Parts: sequence; structure tokens; C-alpha cells
Amino acid sequence: MPHYIAMITFPRITASAARIGLTLLMCAAAGAAEAQPETVEIFSAGSLRGVVNGLAAEAAPGLGVEVQATFGGSGLLRERIEKGATPDLFLSADLASPRKLEAAGHTVVPALAIARNRMCIVTRPAANVSADNLIERLLDGRLRVKTSTPVADPAGDYAWAIFDRIDALHPGSGAMLKDRAQSLWSVTAPAQPGQHPYAALFAAGLIDLSITYCSGLRALEKDAPGIVSFPVPAALDPHPVDGLAILTSKPGALRLALYLLSDKGQALVAREGLVPLGEPGNAGNAAPR
Repeated sequence: MPHYIAMITFPRITASAARIGLTLLMCAAAGAAEAQPETVEIFSAGSLRGVVNGLAAEAAPGLGVEVQATFGGSGLLRERIEKGATPDLFLSADLASPRKLEAAGHTVVPALAIARNRMCIVTRPAANVSADNLIERLLDGRLRVKTSTPVADPAGDYAWAIFDRIDALHPGSGAMLKDRAQSLWSVTAPAQPGQHPYAALFAAGLIDLSITYCSGLRALEKDAPGIVSFPVPAALDPHPVDGLAILTSKPGALRLALYLLSDKGQALVAREGLVPLGEPGNAGNAAPR
């Protein structure tokens, strides 16, 4: 099937969506008459699990699709694709990984922005951390700060970006914060089935503070009801952007991608604690690369 791409310039956050809109519509129409459900394999960041599960439950049956999903760190999943894995769609917690796949020739259309997020601080009440004293408390060498691992997981890249912003205000502090976070990467605690891993660390008294996606707070607070959380101040927040790489021209995959960009898909994004593309806010340029 030939690919048709509209070469039109639009505002940044919706440009790629507009460029592939015609392609998706035509392929969706061509595949609509398929009698048997088509299996679509999705690689997805763990932070987008709710979005993928929502697509599978709400959209896939009506689109003649069955979803087969694999979840993990975006960087690790991207590396699997680079080494030969062949999912149809890749939902990433950043735009950098889809763009790398695009640059390497793995995608059938340009990488897309599908949602935005924010970074939040989660801490024990006894640590006495607030939005007003966040930098001061982070610079306290006694505070045990847990982050995800950069490159393997964009949440770690976003945390590093926060440390870099602090370093601009307090030169030399960025390297110190990264070193302290690295020292806790190997720290684990026994978790109950389905329990958020950070909740287990807080319960075991092994960490004082973590930096994570605001969209994940609901699950974390359920497992660790005594924690305190708040958004990273806007001046420090790298404003994450979630991305999509379309890796095959399979009609079912293209229909799911189109649904995700539709009003219904963006409503699903909002229900999962993410920020729809149409809502105002800073995004796009700040995603780590």
C-alpha cells in the first residue's frame, strides 16, 4: 500500500500529526472491512500502561484489532527494536526514542507527540520537603534521593534535567545530585505482588524522596498512603512529552494510532493523568535527548 504524507507546516506540537493524517485515514478506511481481528503488537513505556490498556479495552474491539502489549523502559525497548524486534507501534515516555528510530529508518511515518506529562516529587513527611524548600533539601547530603536510570528510562533523563537546572542556579550541585542518585540505583526492597516498587522502598525506610511522573502518583499513593507529593516547580520541570513511533503499515496499527490522536484518544490520555496535546502548557522543546 502506498504511503501518502501531506507536506504542510503546522504549529509544533501538532505538526507531525497533521503530516500523517491523510495516511492514517486512508489506511484506516482500507482496513475497516477486514473480517478477522488483526493482532497489533505494541511496545510501551510502563508509564503509558494505562493508555495502552485503555486502547485495548475501549478502542481495539471496534477497530477490528487485538492488542498484544509489552511494557518496559523506553530506552530498553528502543534498543530491542534497533536490534531486530518488530512491534507495530512503540509508545515512549519521550520523543527522543521515537525520533531515533525514525532517523534510523525504522518508522513508516514521522515520530508523533501523543501526550504530555509533568514531574512530581514524592517524599516521606518526616523529610520536611516542600515546593518552597525543594532545592535546599535536595542539596542536603543526608537526603536519600531515588531516580530511574537515565537512557534506559526517560524518567531518569527527566530527573537529570531537573538536576541540571539546579546546577545552573548552584554550580557544581548537579554532579553531586547525580552521584547520590546513582548510589541508590541498586537499592531494592521486597514488594507485594502488584505493589509499586517505590512504595516498597518507602515502606522499608530505604529512601526519603523520589522524582517520578505525576501521572503515576495515583498508583504510588495507593500503595504508600502516607507519602507527600507535589509537582516539581515549573522553572525546574523539563515538561515531558510522550511520543509514538509507527513501525509498520499494518492497517490495525494505523487505526489505533489515529484513535490515540482523536478526541476520544486524548480523553483517554487525560483519564490516565497525562496532559492532552490540546491543553496549554510548555512542551516539545524540553524533552530530553
